[in-house]
Amino acid sequence: MTEPEKKPAVRQFSLSELEPLIREAFAEGKGFWLPVTGTSNLPTLRGGRDEIILGRVDGPLKKYELPLYHRDNGQYTLHRIVSVQPDGSYTCCGDNQWIKEPGIRPDQIVGRVIRITRKGKTFTPDNLLYRLWVRVWVLLLPCRSFLIRASHASARLLRKAFHRK
Repeated sequence: MTEPEKKPAVRQFSLSELEPLIREAFAEGKGFWLPVTGTSNLPTLRGGRDEIILGRVDGPLKKYELPLYHRDNGQYTLHRIVSVQPDGSYTCCGDNQWIKEPGIRPDQIVGRVIRITRKGKTFTPDNLLYRLWVRVWVLLLPCRSFLIRASHASARLLRKAFHRK
């Protein structure tokens, strides 16, 4: 009887540990691959399923872009720019959220999403269908609270109706 193969140990890194490597990749003209984690960008990006490639930021970002930034408390976040302020700061919001986060400064930006792999399909943020989706979803920001809560409530009802956990 042969021994079962042992799975290699997987080590998770914090983004604060990875930031120097990310910046090094950018300095070499490369992108940096990251798996998506969390739920703040549902329904656009799903943690544990989707992946992104970050690229260097060479100038001011635009509305609808997805920057990776660090908050003043050190937490790293990937949220969409919903407006650009006259002072050059950004207001961001996760696609699964409705509370805007104003005052994101350019010096807080680590990189921006330049490629997305969603449900196994890879595309750039220039993809026409993606751009259309993003614009509609940002336009719905004022009623997103209702939409998200209604979606969660209907999902709970369907799980109860079909006895799924």
